[in-house]
Amino acid sequence: MATVADLEQQLHVSPSIDERAIDHHAPRQIGNVKAEPEPEHLALSGAMRIAREEAHALVALAEAVYGDGSQTPEAAVIQLATAAQRTGERVAARLVAAQAKVDVTIASIEKATFAPEGASPLDPEIRSALKDMTPDQRSEALSAALEAGDMTLIGSVLRAPGLLTRMKAAELASLRHRYQQKHFPAEMARLDRLKKMREAADVGGGAFVKLVKQVGEGRFGKFASAAKAARSKRESALAAHQQKEI
Repeated sequence: MATVADLEQQLHVSPSIDERAIDHHAPRQIGNVKAEPEPEHLALSGAMRIAREEAHALVALAEAVYGDGSQTPEAAVIQLATAAQRTGERVAARLVAAQAKVDVTIASIEKATFAPEGASPLDPEIRSALKDMTPDQRSEALSAALEAGDMTLIGSVLRAPGLLTRMKAAELASLRHRYQQKHFPAEMARLDRLKKMREAADVGGGAFVKLVKQVGEGRFGKFASAAKAARSKRESALAAHQQKEI
């Protein structure tokens, strides 16, 4: 049977399970202008706050259960494993919902800023001309078009695969980045924030899942499985005995 000392060595709440890791990337107040709250941030932060509170509660419950000598070790470990499973399901559902909200917004921003809208009849000719240029000539032409706001030229490139202009993936990515920063600075700043929040939520969520597994599926969880099997066997035998008496 695992001891309380064993438990204290294995179970702890990771510092990544904290909504402040997400709040760190939220919009900041500039001067007297307070930043508008973003629903995606609020959803992720709220879900991580619940995860943090539940994680600490689970560790506290584990310490209390294993330190209680009034019940059998088998009963204690079953109680803890059951609580871990329920907590994990409850927190996971909230985290997944918040992450899905962020993913939808990220995809929407990426789609809206991917390339200028509206294909032109000249697109094939423009791409053909660019394809015949040297990399330096092409870079100069595209830089000039971007500076001049020539979306006909820029759009013909960004809407098509690189092979149609002989542009390497890095070239195309660089042009798209410059286009996005020039025409969608606010959207790109928001996209960067959301991706960082999403990453922090992934790290914190992963740490929470690890904690739950330590309780429900790790060393203590294996003991819980054996204890549950023993309890089930005992209850079945008792039921059979009672049936014979009837």
